[in-house]
Amino acid sequence: MNKNFHLAIQFVTDELKGFYDRGGSFKALNQKGRSEKLNVFSDSFDWKANLKLASKDFHAFDSLKRYCAHLIRAEKIIPVELKHWIADHLEGIVQETKKPKGGVATGLENNFLIPRLVEKVAVNFDLYRTRNDATEANSACDAVHQAILLIPEAREIKSRQYRTIKKAYEDAKALGIFVGN
Repeated sequence: MNKNFHLAIQFVTDELKGFYDRGGSFKALNQKGRSEKLNVFSDSFDWKANLKLASKDFHAFDSLKRYCAHLIRAEKIIPVELKHWIADHLEGIVQETKKPKGGVATGLENNFLIPRLVEKVAVNFDLYRTRNDATEANSACDAVHQAILLIPEAREIKSRQYRTIKKAYEDAKALGIFVGN
């Protein structure tokens, strides 16, 4: 393995340690991704329409919860109707609507932490982003893979194998999140 590859592993290890030391978690990023998919961060979020549907529609219910959380974190004014709704939910008066069969999108597909690390490593350490299975294991995806295995907190990351890291990178690239590539 070349020197750049070892430096790349150390870089990713430091990045991930910093992420976890600052209280980050992959699960929390996935949840933010779900909120993003539900458009709750948008100024045009229609909380009134969701409130009308919340007793029957899981996505409307989930959107409202997330919207209230967003307003609280952003220290924005929560409309009175929403204050009462969330208080009723917290007290168990308003029950959470059941999730649809087959589950719901988690937000994982919006979580670009791993693909962004791959891109950063490729650019900063002059490594190929991916490799084919017959090539020596020293691509940016390999460096991210090796670093994830070194961080105990990173056990929560489901995409710990080279192949899933490569797929996450390729999916993110197909979505066009890396400008100029």
